[in-house]
Amino acid sequence: MQNLIAALLLAIAAAYLLLKWMPAAAREKIRTTCARHFPALAPRLTKAVEQTAGCGTGCSSCSSSTNDTCTSSSELKTVKLVRKLPN
Repeated sequence: MQNLIAALLLAIAAAYLLLKWMPAAAREKIRTTCARHFPALAPRLTKAVEQTAGCGTGCSSCSSSTNDTCTSSSELKTVKLVRKLPN
């Protein structure tokens, strides 16, 4: 029984990470497929997609976003490359 619960938790965590790091177009396709097969879930799926939209959710979300914080200069930071010298 403990193995079953552990496997279930692992599967849920893997699905969450897969959906989080998946491109936005693939997530949208999954959402529309689920909404077509389960119409009662459509409002919840749309709400979940709207909540996750933002600068940190994927590569394509900032270009279509109207959120001004994506391009604000306060988030820009200087990157300093440090070269490690061999011993």
